[in-house]
Amino acid sequence: MKRWTRLWRADRRAGQPSSASADRFEPRPDTSGEPAGPGAARATVVVLALAAIAWLLAQHGRGNDGADEAVTALGRVEVTAKLIECPAEFPDLGAYRYTYVVKYEVVKIHRQDPAGNYVLSVGDRICVGHYKPRLPRYRIQDADWGNKPLGGKLAQIVQGDVHRMALDYELANLAPSGALDYCSPRELHRFFAVWTNPVSSHNGAR
Repeated sequence: MKRWTRLWRADRRAGQPSSASADRFEPRPDTSGEPAGPGAARATVVVLALAAIAWLLAQHGRGNDGADEAVTALGRVEVTAKLIECPAEFPDLGAYRYTYVVKYEVVKIHRQDPAGNYVLSVGDRICVGHYKPRLPRYRIQDADWGNKPLGGKLAQIVQGDVHRMALDYELANLAPSGALDYCSPRELHRFFAVWTNPVSSHNGAR
């Protein structure tokens, strides 16, 4: 009898599935409808950041061509030019509010002289008088000049820089207190700077 009882119990144990086998048949939750995890969110942030950096670099590469409402309207001639000759430091003459004449090389012509008296070409050398050259351009207008616009956004006149300028003539008549003119040769065209803005990346030459 005992022998048959042991056989029956062994048969029952053999017929029961193991816990490992039972696990294989348990249903698993459906995760297909769940939102994307943190990895996908990070990837989206990285893509957006790279796009923003690319846009900023493109804007920086375009530079500043110096254009504004004043420089494009004032004077009778408008050019972008590179300053090739000027003192490292302009003389301090006390109360004498002088105009100092420096030499430029024309990079781009935006407006030719409408009267045709001073026709310019790219590469020409010109002499330009700057009123109160020791000061930022936005601080130079005074009672001697009058109420007409005079100035610009340029903070300092430095050799090698590129400027966009609204120019007028005749220099000798426009300089409020006379000009210090050492620009040579004498046959170069001479202008008075009515408005001067800085140009970055030589963008005005494009």
